[in-house]
Amino acid sequence: MTQDQPLLAVQEALKQCFPVVEEQQGLWQSALSDCQPLLLSLSNLAEQLQAAQNLRFEDVPPLRAFPDLKERLRRKQLWAGDTVLDKLEERLTALLKVRDTVSSHVERVLQTYEQHADTIGMDGVLQASVVSPSVADMLEWLQDIERHYRNSYPLHMFQAASRAASGSLSVFVRLYHYVVWVSQFSLISKLREE
Repeated sequence: MTQDQPLLAVQEALKQCFPVVEEQQGLWQSALSDCQPLLLSLSNLAEQLQAAQNLRFEDVPPLRAFPDLKERLRRKQLWAGDTVLDKLEERLTALLKVRDTVSSHVERVLQTYEQHADTIGMDGVLQASVVSPSVADMLEWLQDIERHYRNSYPLHMFQAASRAASGSLSVFVRLYHYVVWVSQFSLISKLREE
């Protein structure tokens, strides 16, 4: 193996990784844009459900003729919420897939680098050219990108809400957990914009 081959192996791994990251970024943006209307629908449904629960139907004369209206309305709202939650869960699964795909590609590049780090040496890693940044810079960029996907998506909140929602808990509890998640997601987005 010539002296340049280890460096070329790392550079080739980097060349293969960056297009994948770019493709995954498009999928990430698409999934996020699909989430916005779903989150808005979910928020609206939660408000409607809350308002219906606070309304005393028996105190509204035109509604007294429909004694089961409150329960029928509640079921309809919960069914609509469950439908939105299912769609949102699909989009969140797509975000997880992007995160995992990026992580696995970055991990492969780092493994390639680790295999050849001693042979390449510090000078080879730090050497940039007119047409290419240094390997160290590109590795750092990939780690930053991977960290972005891992931290941008509040995965722990989604997973906690999903665990809490499974089993014997009602759809309302599931809806509540997602609305809590939505409000925290919105707050995180607002903080990042500032």
